[in-house]
Amino acid sequence: MNLKRNQLQPSHPAAFTLLEVLLAVMISAVVLAAANAVFFGALHMRLHMAEVTSQTLPTDLAVATIKRDLLGIVPPGDLAGPMGSDTSAAGMTQPAALEIFTTSGAIRSDESWGEVQRIDYSLQDPTNRTGSPGRDLIRGVTRNLLASNPDAPDQQLLLSGVDTLQFSYYDGTNWNDSWSQSLSNIPTAIKVSIEFAAPAPGKSANVPIEFLVPVVSQTNNAN
Repeated sequence: MNLKRNQLQPSHPAAFTLLEVLLAVMISAVVLAAANAVFFGALHMRLHMAEVTSQTLPTDLAVATIKRDLLGIVPPGDLAGPMGSDTSAAGMTQPAALEIFTTSGAIRSDESWGEVQRIDYSLQDPTNRTGSPGRDLIRGVTRNLLASNPDAPDQQLLLSGVDTLQFSYYDGTNWNDSWSQSLSNIPTAIKVSIEFAAPAPGKSANVPIEFLVPVVSQTNNAN
């Protein structure tokens, strides 16, 4: 009789207690907070790396370009004039910090120019960025060295926001701050120093650049 009475009584389904529900909610909140922190941390790191890359990539390209030009310097000859820091190229609004003849020119089948080209470096005021700090480091390229009426060099922007550009020249004994075009030889090494202007508010400052390039090709001064 007792067994039949127990079988006739309705069974109550198992349910979560209030404590178990609160505990599950707290665990879910902790997991979501941790996932949110990881997501925003990764997003912040990505933005920081993008900013660092955007600052360092132009600098690395500019340094590589200048090094390639300086490594290919040729002494005065039939197609190469004297190098010097006391020159001004046609079409420039600012005097050149340095003018060289180098073998960094690319030979193409659709152009009649050789690998020797004239390169000048100068700091010029920006024309399309009013209020920007510093000046633009411009690389001027002249490929046609035999033209009777020299054209203005093709100007390429290497770096923006530059405060100072300094070339130093080692003559085998001393370092010199300038190199006259009247000299018949070229230095044995050139040191390049670039300092940037103070950045705009909210922007990180660029680290100054300094590198040394040996000049392998030299003229023989013996007569």
